[in-house]
Amino acid sequence: MLEYGFYELVLIFLFWGIVGWIVEAVDMRIEAGEFQNRGFLHMPFCPIYGVGMAVGSVGLSSVKDSYLILFVFGVIFCSIVEYIVGGILERLFHSKWWDYSHMRFNIKGRVCLRNAVLFGFGAIIVFHFVEPAVEKVIIRIPMDIRIAITVIFGIAFAIDLVASARRAWAYRQNQEGDEPVLLFKAHR
Repeated sequence: MLEYGFYELVLIFLFWGIVGWIVEAVDMRIEAGEFQNRGFLHMPFCPIYGVGMAVGSVGLSSVKDSYLILFVFGVIFCSIVEYIVGGILERLFHSKWWDYSHMRFNIKGRVCLRNAVLFGFGAIIVFHFVEPAVEKVIIRIPMDIRIAITVIFGIAFAIDLVASARRAWAYRQNQEGDEPVLLFKAHR
């Protein structure tokens, strides 16, 4: 079993942030009919997925065999994180990176029942079946390589975060009206 030190959590964050970006790109290609870089960052990386997986990996390490706990975690934790991050992005940059207003049972367009249920089933699949394989790969990476990946990614992430925040802030300055603007084509 993987011991969750700093470098291991960074690698989990990195891996799942990239996977999350791919999932978002594929989902929007299917639903909106076009490619969209759905992340806040310029690079192909969605931090919200990385954070969720890093927190879940540590918090759920002793209950990965309980489908019920994994499902409930996926529904509640992922929905709370999505709601909070959506609210922060709207307030800071007066923009929306997603909007579920067109879906039934949504809260302020930031979360919806359909996605909450998908998060629940996704948590079962990911934490019970996929994450153990990811952790086995991480264990095999020599520590000096883990450190190098963390340093290189950390520098790239910091630079991209600053550049992306500046871009979003400049976009906010040019907006008109009181309502946050949806940056991407909505789901069909």
